[in-house]
Formats: sequence, C-alpha cells, structure tokens
Amino acid sequence: MKLWIIYKNGIGFSKIIAEMLQDRLEDYVDISVGNAKKIDPAFLVEEKIDYLIIGDMISKEIPSLEIQNWLLKYWEISRRKNLIVKAISGFYIALADIKIEPFWVEFLQDNINAEIIYPPILRLKLNRAGLALENGALEIVKDYSNDFIGFFIENKKE
Repeated sequence: MKLWIIYKNGIGFSKIIAEMLQDRLEDYVDISVGNAKKIDPAFLVEEKIDYLIIGDMISKEIPSLEIQNWLLKYWEISRRKNLIVKAISGFYIALADIKIEPFWVEFLQDNINAEIIYPPILRLKLNRAGLALENGALEIVKDYSNDFIGFFIENKKE
C-alpha cells in the first residue's frame, strides 16, 4: 500500500503537519511527503498510489488555487489511465478568523477518482497573534492519524 501526502508550501505549517502524519503512519503504510510545487501529479499516477492526503494553507480560495490546479492535473492524468485511489483525505490550516466554509469534500468528489473520502477533512486553525497552531491541534492530528491507522488495519483484513 502506498500513500502520498501532498501539501501546499506556505509558512511551513502544512509541511509540519504532513511530516507529523508521516511519522505516525509510516509503520502501517509506505508513505511519502512532497510539496505540490515540486511533485508532478504524473509521477504519482505512475506510482499507482493507493491513498492520497492533500494539505493546504487557506487564505482566500478553499482549497487554494495551487492545490486545485494540482488536483485537476492529477485527475486528468489518472482518468486517462483509468486509475482510482482507494481513499483520499485532506487537511487544511486556516486563519482563526476565516468565516468561509470550505468546499473540500465537494471539490474532491468532483475532481478525483477515489473509492471514498476518509476520514473527514482535518481542519486546524492558526492563531494569528502567536503565529502558532491553536491549542489542541496536536491532539486533533493524533486523532486524525489514528482514524487512518484503523482504516488501514480494517482494509488489510478484507
């Protein structure tokens, strides 16, 4: 089983979360992490990945234009090769005062060939004053990764 975490490079928090998830999941799945600007979607199609997690830093567009473009390119290439990922998920980090409701799930459903979107999209908030993740963020990431671990274990049984 192969999982890739692709993230948008912003001020570094998406990379930190991606690497935290990598550390938590590496005992259960072959996992790699990469920046959306540096990893060509065609490369992931050639690798025939099983799982995909997308990470983003939200400021205006939700998901960001960079992530939307990356996912659309991945979708076009994978559709031509008739590839379907077993599961796709995502996380995003938003400024605490953003009021816009993201349309992650709808965007992923419309633009990625995936069996399921699992677990629910992870949402973290950035404390603008301290330029740090809000209190409790590490526990939320731990719970999210535990959900994925349970998912991997269940799928191995089947």
